[in-house]
Amino acid sequence: MDQRRPLAPCLVGRGSLSNYRDMLRAVRCDGVLIVTPHTQHFEQTMAALDAGAHVLLEKPMVIEADHARRLIERADKKKRVLSLAFPGPFCAEFQYVCGLRDRGEWGEVMQVDAMVSQNWQQLTTGIWRQDPKLSGGGQAFDTGAHMFNALLYLTGLRPVEVFAWSENRGTPVDINTVATIKFHNGALASAFVGGADVSGWQSGIFLSATKRSLRIGTHSGPVEVWNEQGQKITPALPAVTSLQQNFVDCILGESQTLCPPIWGLRQALLMEAIYRSARTGQPASVQPE
Repeated sequence: MDQRRPLAPCLVGRGSLSNYRDMLRAVRCDGVLIVTPHTQHFEQTMAALDAGAHVLLEKPMVIEADHARRLIERADKKKRVLSLAFPGPFCAEFQYVCGLRDRGEWGEVMQVDAMVSQNWQQLTTGIWRQDPKLSGGGQAFDTGAHMFNALLYLTGLRPVEVFAWSENRGTPVDINTVATIKFHNGALASAFVGGADVSGWQSGIFLSATKRSLRIGTHSGPVEVWNEQGQKITPALPAVTSLQQNFVDCILGESQTLCPPIWGLRQALLMEAIYRSARTGQPASVQPE
């Protein structure tokens, strides 16, 4: 394949293309963007990779950790890019925070508080997001996916155990979820996903470490950073491209994705433990990768 040739869009539903399998048979796709209901991601991504396409996959990557492992193996075997469309990892604020972490400027993370709250129950009434066969879960797997991805991506820590509660509020899926998370280094996190009886949309992550404390959104900035003396630091944000441009650059061999599928596997493992704890009322171990 000539990776320098122009990339052109092809939409399912145009002309004789009635579904994604028709498209993959009829068109040699450089890349495929998958924005379908959560439980369809695995099958559709597998099909796209097998057809030789690179894939930009909406959140959450999958709803089962085993499916994440299989997609990672298939993408590696086919030598195709599989990039996750979480906006956070591609924004300047997330990359700035990760740079502080990687240079050791945080010190040791001690505590993380994360939350997202919106009137999700009302907004999703009557649509697929409240159908477990399509969504795989409720607000924790939907808007909450951004928060949990940010929590894992920014800290780089591996969760080992969780204790969680959830409420369905008369619906087939979880609406409100609270989880306490223990990481491998002993750090603790509290995570709240709210989906009912609130006005507006609030979200954010507050991280406390031995050398720095910071506050940042779950999707992007702004970011606030304080040093050991409690003085606010002015961030020097790096230059970044959009997640869409990054995907094109990856196809052309000019870049690497900032959100590879390992983050989908890590989130799926955490979510399995959260749902297991909420269902049993007991602490749940997070299985290894």
